Amino acid sequence: MTQNWKSATAAFAVTTMLLGAGAQAFAASPEMILKNAENPSKEQVKLPARAVEIVAALERLEPALKALTLREVVISDYDENQVDLYMSYPDDTEMSAYLLFDRQSGELLGYEAFEFIWEENEKVTDEAIVQKAEKAVRELLGEKKRKMTDAPQLSKTVYGEEESFIYPNVYFPILLNGLEIDETRFGIEVEMDSGGHLLGLSFQPLDLTGIQVADPKKAVAKEEIQKQIFTPERLRYGYVWEGTDGKPGIEYTMRTSPVFDALTGKQIEIEWRAGEGDGKLHTSDIKDISLKPQGKPFIAKGATDQQILESLFGVDTKKLYTTYRKDEQQGEITYDWSNPIDFNRASITVNEVTGDIGGYVNWAHIENLSVPLTKEQSLQKAIRFLEPHAKKAEWQVEMYEEIKKEDKKSVEQYGFLFFEKQNGIPLMEYSYGVAIDPNKGQVVEFVASVPAEDRKYPVLKPSVTAQQTADIISKQVPVRLTYIWPRSGEKNAPILVYKLDTSKGWPIVDAVNGSFTWDEIED
Repeated sequence: MTQNWKSATAAFAVTTMLLGAGAQAFAASPEMILKNAENPSKEQVKLPARAVEIVAALERLEPALKALTLREVVISDYDENQVDLYMSYPDDTEMSAYLLFDRQSGELLGYEAFEFIWEENEKVTDEAIVQKAEKAVRELLGEKKRKMTDAPQLSKTVYGEEESFIYPNVYFPILLNGLEIDETRFGIEVEMDSGGHLLGLSFQPLDLTGIQVADPKKAVAKEEIQKQIFTPERLRYGYVWEGTDGKPGIEYTMRTSPVFDALTGKQIEIEWRAGEGDGKLHTSDIKDISLKPQGKPFIAKGATDQQILESLFGVDTKKLYTTYRKDEQQGEITYDWSNPIDFNRASITVNEVTGDIGGYVNWAHIENLSVPLTKEQSLQKAIRFLEPHAKKAEWQVEMYEEIKKEDKKSVEQYGFLFFEKQNGIPLMEYSYGVAIDPNKGQVVEFVASVPAEDRKYPVLKPSVTAQQTADIISKQVPVRLTYIWPRSGEKNAPILVYKLDTSKGWPIVDAVNGSFTWDEIED
């Protein structure tokens, strides 16, 4: 993990220190008085009284920081109303900490420290981490900011196969009308290491000046939303290699986590999750198909880079692309063709060991067909693309369509998700996604999710129906009222919505015995 300042002003402070450009160094002392005898200026740069108190409190929380005796204070290069404090060992400036203060009030705006100031092998309990974060917030940011936020939420980022580096994060969310703003980080974040040492502290305020916010009291009844969410059409069903007991099983799971406008009760499309669709498929969108498997590799042995693109996807590289590059990283080879003038691009990712394609994208500005392909014609084209490489005969395909945003009517893309079947049941881990542009009549995207080894699944007898599963999940998974903040410029106010509470994980129901479990979501 590399050093990562939250503000570029830290880099400015380092540069100033090295060049001696008017920065003011001082030794650690309770008063934190700054002197600049060698290069005096008209206006002495001092830490405000409140900032001095905060530094002293930080040193009580983290005594190791007292050893960072090389200290500099400069006016922020980005905001003259802010002051930067840079602290480091005199003989090792990499071992450092950085604080940002309001120049007038002295309130702390941000803090970050290099993790290797402390021992790497220290470990404390989750309870101790949360308690330390709570104390740091109250002493460094103050009771006023703490009262603006809700109860702390602990999450962890783990690096290394043997959890050699664990970085806990304690988040204190700001509440709006008593509700959390979902998928944003308004509030306080405390970053720590496994030993409970403070690596970072930041506060993201919520400014709603001039913005009208929906009143939670006007939301439709939660029961109305639950009836729309927990239905068989929103479930996916199939074999999994590691089921609820660690053995092969058959499971039901939710396809997506839908979002509903709390004032109208209608499902809304979230721009950054548009690829999920509405999260439900009707019977007409799912069909069983039989292929004539040939088992050919996606890439012929000894094929040149150009042949890969031309033979597999029918793309004429000479006409569409002018530049080409090949990149090899972590067992994968990426071939990338482009034409900057026409913005054409094709990219293929290949597993270096197995030769299997992991993904393919082709965006080309070519002429449209006189008549766009229908959904059925697009499906047949996707089948013709996949069939030569299929190893099994029986498949299930799920069909999706993406509507053009311009007219809200015509189809921009058809998507087909193919699942291999065993014992008449689809395999969740064996899937191929093929996207067809009906206007150009070609494959534009392809993605494969297939285990390296062949797996034979046992014959199991499901005893739970999709409707029973929907009822089970409805009793286990809460639907909560919350706010979300749009990421586009179309709206400038948080939206009051209903959505699933998946904080415990993702809902799973065993189709054989009906048991419910949470599939943990890794941070």
